[in-house]
Amino acid sequence: MKSKVFKFILPAFALLLAVGFAFAAEDNYVSQTAYYNHPILGVQSVIIGDECQPSGAISCEFNGHQLYQEASLTTPLRKN
Repeated sequence: MKSKVFKFILPAFALLLAVGFAFAAEDNYVSQTAYYNHPILGVQSVIIGDECQPSGAISCEFNGHQLYQEASLTTPLRKN
C-alpha cells in the first residue's frame, strides 16, 4: 500500500516542484535611456531595451528619429 502511494505522490510532487521553479525564474530585462532630436520639442529621452548598443549594423530609431546614447547626440545607437 505504501509503495503505491509513493509511486504516485513522488512523481506528482516532482512535477509540481518543476512547475513552481519555472514560474519562480525571471528574465533579466535591462533598460536604458536613449535620446533623440525632435524637430519641434528638441532633445527628448525615451526608455529602450538592451538591444541597442553603440556598435551594430542597423540604426535604432524611435518614431523615425535616430536614437543616441547621450543627450549631446554624439554617439548613435545601433543593433545587430
